Amino acid sequence: MRQTAGTMTGRTVLVTGGTGGIGKATAVGLATLGAHVAITGRDAGRTDAAADEIRAAGGKVDTFVADLSAQTQVRALADEILERLPRIDVLVNNVGGFWNTRHVTADGLERTFALNHLAPFLLTNLLLDRLQQSAAARVVTVSSNAQSLGRIDFDDLQGERSYSGARAYNQSKLANVLFTYELATKLQGTSVTANASSSRSCGPS
Repeated sequence: MRQTAGTMTGRTVLVTGGTGGIGKATAVGLATLGAHVAITGRDAGRTDAAADEIRAAGGKVDTFVADLSAQTQVRALADEILERLPRIDVLVNNVGGFWNTRHVTADGLERTFALNHLAPFLLTNLLLDRLQQSAAARVVTVSSNAQSLGRIDFDDLQGERSYSGARAYNQSKLANVLFTYELATKLQGTSVTANASSSRSCGPS
């Protein structure tokens, strides 16, 4: 069934990595359907610019600025979201990135795994009570067709022995899918559902 304008009226949707690409397009699309959209971005200027586009499309939008590769910032972001958003009907875990060379975060973690998997894992769990209070709610985690090429290397999870940008990305996207399967199982019997969506994009968001 095709959605029409107003079908998301009264619902609050949080989109991480909503300053460009798929995230921004998702936020704009949901805003035109009547949703109250909240977006996160790493850069304040880009986040404000994306918010202006969403408002130009007729949407109501809140903005949050955080580098989700850092777990302290994920936790601070969750606290701010819980303070400012009384309900969350949909959480779209979209933020992600791809790096050809290995980078280490402030937590000492390989950046691709930290941003693409650990950030949505942590943020979802920190917001889960609010989602359950807002039910029926939904968690959508944006994965990639690259997950089919992924393998979780538990002996070198952080790519310390051998690093490949593509291998790290594929692993993180497979981790997204496995996380979603486990979350869906955990949420059985509740009015919160968990889904993973595939994307062909692998650029930073």
